[in-house]
Amino acid sequence: MPNVWQKLWTEGETGRSTHNIIPTVSLHPANWSREDIIFFTGHGPFQSYLRRFNLSTTSICRCGLEGTPLHYATECLLTLSWHMTKPAPQHADQWFRNVAANPHSKSRLRSIIQHIHLNQPLFRLD
Repeated sequence: MPNVWQKLWTEGETGRSTHNIIPTVSLHPANWSREDIIFFTGHGPFQSYLRRFNLSTTSICRCGLEGTPLHYATECLLTLSWHMTKPAPQHADQWFRNVAANPHSKSRLRSIIQHIHLNQPLFRLD
């Protein structure tokens, strides 16, 4: 059965952001918190996500840049306390894998997600 699951996971079209971080299926849980899932899937309080599903009129963060998960983790002025070094575009997939494997980095991401949730009006232009 795991071989069938791996084939479906590898050849599938959905979940690619998660696939880039966890390319191999496993019977063991990934031990991700709710905030980890929100960040790594990009399904959460991010302007890019809200715009994608017409829940916002813009994908731009209040700071003036595209409101993606990577933006909030590396360059948004509203999350400065938790910033990590922004990867070059060609290294973004590896950056996400490294962050997902690092407990300290994941703790910082959880703090960012909690901060955005608690202060959502600060992050939205509309």
